[in-house]
Amino acid sequence: MVCARRFLVFVESARPRIVREHPNAGWFAVGAVCLGAFMGQLDASIVTLTFPAVQREFGMSLAGVQWVSLAYLLTVVGLVVSAGRVADAVGRKFVYLQGFVVFTLASAACALAPGLGWLIGFRVVQAVGAAMLQANSVALVVTSVPPQRMRAALGVQAGAQALGLALGPALGGMLVASAGWRWVYGVNVPIGLLALAIGRYLLPRTRERNAMEQFDWRGLLLMIGSTTGALVAVSAVSGLPLPAWAAITAMVLAAACATGAVRWARRAPEPLVDPALLRPPTVSAGLIGAFAAYLVLFGPLALFPQLRGATPATTGLVLTALPAGFAVAAVVGTRLLPRHWGGRRRERLGAVVVMTALAALVISPAAPWWSFACLGVLGLGLGVFIPSNNAGIMSAIPSGRSGTSGGLVNMSRGLGTAGGVAVVTLALHLGRHAESASAAPRIALLGLLAFAVLAAGTTFVHGRAEFQGSSEREESSMTASAAGPLPALVARPDESALAEAIACLRRAMRRAARATDPANTLSVAQLELLSCVSEHPGIRPGQLARQLRLAPNSVTTLVNGLVGQDMIVRGSGEAGEDRRAVTLTLTAAGHEAVRSWQATNTDILRAALADLHPGWQHLLGAAMPALEELTRAIDTRADSPAQSSSPAHA
Repeated sequence: MVCARRFLVFVESARPRIVREHPNAGWFAVGAVCLGAFMGQLDASIVTLTFPAVQREFGMSLAGVQWVSLAYLLTVVGLVVSAGRVADAVGRKFVYLQGFVVFTLASAACALAPGLGWLIGFRVVQAVGAAMLQANSVALVVTSVPPQRMRAALGVQAGAQALGLALGPALGGMLVASAGWRWVYGVNVPIGLLALAIGRYLLPRTRERNAMEQFDWRGLLLMIGSTTGALVAVSAVSGLPLPAWAAITAMVLAAACATGAVRWARRAPEPLVDPALLRPPTVSAGLIGAFAAYLVLFGPLALFPQLRGATPATTGLVLTALPAGFAVAAVVGTRLLPRHWGGRRRERLGAVVVMTALAALVISPAAPWWSFACLGVLGLGLGVFIPSNNAGIMSAIPSGRSGTSGGLVNMSRGLGTAGGVAVVTLALHLGRHAESASAAPRIALLGLLAFAVLAAGTTFVHGRAEFQGSSEREESSMTASAAGPLPALVARPDESALAEAIACLRRAMRRAARATDPANTLSVAQLELLSCVSEHPGIRPGQLARQLRLAPNSVTTLVNGLVGQDMIVRGSGEAGEDRRAVTLTLTAAGHEAVRSWQATNTDILRAALADLHPGWQHLLGAAMPALEELTRAIDTRADSPAQSSSPAHA
């Protein structure tokens, strides 16, 4: 297992240097992920248009052909979290690119399928690749850009998804009408090959992994059982022709597997989903908000094609307003809203806009232009809510688990998609016998409005952290108390552990600085001596020896070497005077060496801090006053009273 994992890790290739060192390297990676997001949503919105043609060619009923989509959705939702967990261990870039390979090959197989059974089987394989893509798309975005750009990057990715969703019906209709239903799958092949090549050169390698000694197969089977049972039950409610006993069995299976998954996760050595990840309100409430928001997003896409009195062209035009508004808000919303607004405020604004748009749709759901305007506003609200909600979830989970958290977000999206179809179908069924033709659509829209209220309610959950994105960071449960007053100290820190941590940090900084600036020929001792002289101009050699805790002869040797390199000049005492009165100052070259050394260390720390979990960044910031006081206390003890009171003997 270990050897296999090491082999897989080496598959992740480095980006070319020109890409890696480009100031927009992170945005190049986001662009590569956007191509996959576009392709995934294009496929999701285009396949349903092939159903009539597939029915005619294979002579099957609609109930059978529906499994082309249902099998795909069941597989993606069941595997997306486990794909994220595997990616956290072996590398997110590797799993993402292999997902393209699987998805592209399966798409080609779907295009050549000789029968409906083969098509459904190939769709399951295609869904395995889609799960590998979806589990890592969000993770690759948030690990490729600085934390302050996370929300904007997720907005761009959401915009690409909305664009694929919007173009799907139009492109699919043209392909089915002109080239046939098989080209709906065939079009994925060139897009997949292009995305594979772009990802190879633009996506960064995984910096931080979360080791996995054994895979949680039991947790995977329980999760597949719970999600499959839930989706089959939802599909039964949505009109899938199943006997009552089958629907009830699916509900019982979902409940039993969900309960078993929770219990197993609490005692498994390496659970597929660590319960600690879901414990912070930012994550648990955020996932509920994501489910409700995606349900509201996909509900109208299932509702409006069922309305009577509108031509397919008119319905397509009306529905285009929803993903178009979503894409606009997701891409430019971050720039237009005030910079100081945190994630919760943005989410609340988006939720208010969503509720207003749905309430307006209830007034007249059948009027095309009114619906077009309301759906556009609905898309704007969702485009503000969803990226901020996703950013809050991702920033509350350590970067080493970003694949798992991305899988959870996409599982919420899959469940929300199925939920939107279920709410609409159930409402249409309940309103079928109503006297008014608009009763059923109004019931469906009221159901969607209820879930919009649920999404808004998650932004007021007590304990949800505020993602600012610029100066502040999302806080996880580990730092929940850091925002409030400091608790009373009940124990002193372990002095030996603290000393060892400081020593390890110094060694790490020295190694990193040497690796970062190999052209520097000065030794660490010389650089520390130059730094000390820079802080104390005119210092004497004896004082310098005490400051650096070095023997006087060693200081003399170092000083002579630096004088020879024109980095230090000696003051009085050279010509027959008492050499103990000699003073040391830096030359311009010495000052430049100190500045370069400090800049190198600052760059190293900046890069290292950027990779830290935001909660640890917050803790380090909160600990700065204590660290400064500790430094002053150590400095005070460095010079004894006897030493400080007898400068004449220096």
